[in-house]
Amino acid sequence: MQAGGAMRNFLILFGCVALLGLATAQTKPPQAVQQKLNAIRSLIDYRLVQLADEYWHDGQHYKTMAVLFVLIEYDPKDVETYSNLGWMLDSYGETARAFQIYERGIRANPNRYDLYYDVGFWYHQKGELTRARAYLEKAVQFPNVPAFVWKTLAHTYEKLGEYEKCLRAWEKARQIDPNDGAVELNMSRVRKKLQESRPNSS
Repeated sequence: MQAGGAMRNFLILFGCVALLGLATAQTKPPQAVQQKLNAIRSLIDYRLVQLADEYWHDGQHYKTMAVLFVLIEYDPKDVETYSNLGWMLDSYGETARAFQIYERGIRANPNRYDLYYDVGFWYHQKGELTRARAYLEKAVQFPNVPAFVWKTLAHTYEKLGEYEKCLRAWEKARQIDPNDGAVELNMSRVRKKLQESRPNSS
């Protein structure tokens, strides 16, 4: 009974999303009407997120993914939805579809670092380091990226044997977070590898 009620709620919300899309696609309404539409939009967005969370905690992960697919149609600028959906699809063996979702999110949000990082980290975890490097290098081109993005790129460079680039990436991470003591430990290890990799090193 509870599952049936949740499904009815989902279908009702899906219908509301479609109707709201039609309404906003028309000529811009008066300000008072637009404010009401915005309020309805926020309420629907909240309920969809809540419904996805309920399905997740109930173990109904395919229903969670169904709601996330609706959410990326509803709000294509929410990068977290692409990230969550991509992760879930990959977890269920739908790797090709996961990559398509990440790429779709990047196309919809070309001025955000988030999904470039997510794909880079995703490839890093799979051991596809050359592809990881390509996406992570794009991610760090954006201003004000967090230190962890540079750290992931540094680890990728290290695994690829690109030690000088690795040290520069760690230095960037240290500039962002000077109090992170782990940075110097990593840099010391990489300096040693760099020295050992040079000809005639002893």
